[in-house]
Amino acid sequence: MIDKTSAYNTSVYTQEELSIDHASVESYLTHIAFVFLIGGLAGWLYEVFIGAPLNGEPIDLGHGGLGIPFLMIYAIGSVSIELVFGLNRKPLPAVIQLLGSTLLATTLEYSSGLIMLHVLQVQAWDYRIPGWDFLTTPDGLICLRASLTFGVMGLLQLRVIDRLYEWLARKNFWVLLVVVWGLIAAVTLVLLNAFLFHAVDVGDIWR
Repeated sequence: MIDKTSAYNTSVYTQEELSIDHASVESYLTHIAFVFLIGGLAGWLYEVFIGAPLNGEPIDLGHGGLGIPFLMIYAIGSVSIELVFGLNRKPLPAVIQLLGSTLLATTLEYSSGLIMLHVLQVQAWDYRIPGWDFLTTPDGLICLRASLTFGVMGLLQLRVIDRLYEWLARKNFWVLLVVVWGLIAAVTLVLLNAFLFHAVDVGDIWR
């Protein structure tokens, strides 16, 4: 009797079973790519149209220095939250998703801030200003207000953006796949241009 559970016995599976497995891998990767794009865009929109005005700063459409509405740290944070709490797993209670997203995003922000500060000698943000300086670290890299904001954004991702992806995938998965990976290719080219040919302008420190 052939053991179908063996990873090497793919010949015993039907073509339909293999197609389903293949499609699930494509959906998994496309879901991650979708979250990456939405996270980078949402972060840019938040900093430009919400964060800056709240601090009396002018709206800067060039914020981030890439020439596109995209911030990498938010994209990475969104993917991290998705990998830990999302991807069609059985939904956790909202309070757990909120606290988990807050902790994960805060850890990412602080670690990336430390690297930029001590390795690149650049402090791209500083929360030691009125309105943000409640329960902030001495180096100004994290604060309670920002951490809670990122937690709420993570919760919205898990509760709203994931459902949006599922809805779009049901409508026409292959169109979604082409659009998402086309945008990933475009963003990748922009990032390569930024990091290979000139230093990325981190923008004014408004936080």
